[in-house]
Amino acid sequence: MKLIKNQTPYLGKIKLRFEKYPEYQGQSILNKVHIKLGFTKLVSRIWPTNLKGTGWQVDPKKVNIINQLTGGKVGNHTFGPTSGDEYTLHNSFLNLDGQYIGDIREGWRYVNNYLRVDIGDPRGVAKVITKDTYRTDSPEVEGYYGYTHRGGSIFRIGDRLFDMEYKPKAEDYPSDLWLKWKAKYNKVLFEADELSFKQIVEDGISTVIPFRYRGSKIIENLAEARLAAINMSNYLS
Repeated sequence: MKLIKNQTPYLGKIKLRFEKYPEYQGQSILNKVHIKLGFTKLVSRIWPTNLKGTGWQVDPKKVNIINQLTGGKVGNHTFGPTSGDEYTLHNSFLNLDGQYIGDIREGWRYVNNYLRVDIGDPRGVAKVITKDTYRTDSPEVEGYYGYTHRGGSIFRIGDRLFDMEYKPKAEDYPSDLWLKWKAKYNKVLFEADELSFKQIVEDGISTVIPFRYRGSKIIENLAEARLAAINMSNYLS
């Protein structure tokens, strides 16, 4: 469907579907959720063109955008034995030294979220660039994004330096914010099933406090924002 914008880095056929859980991957992948309709969703999916030997066909224009803007590159990642039986992941997202970060969709996610590869910790931490400067020759870093496959968070100056050992205390926060979290925690606890109840009690109010607020120290500079992102990424790994 040419009227539906291709949100992926692949080339192929796009079709509309009604699906309850569209995040799965098979011969197709989710392109976009267009409308949420109660128990189902109207979504578009793309069936990428399959090229023998190299997998799904990528859009060369989007490859160029990834290479130009992310501080990384699209290339082949080879791993495994060195006796001729190596495995190759085609169209991978790599740092400029060739270290694997993810597949090409990860690189396209960097573009769509104004992220750039962090040189020191390319997998799990990314620079967050201001939207106005992302496509310029002078990108301005506004924070750092820490992430794993389990989740992620942006840390900026004024947030808290994430500390996995920190136990939140009411006196560390504005009263209205604490009361909001307290009410949310009580609701989560009340609605928890038997399996999750014990874990929620063990984690305490941290269960509902965003990562960027979980720490005793206020982030004062970008170096501390980067450290917070590293700490959070390690915590979720």
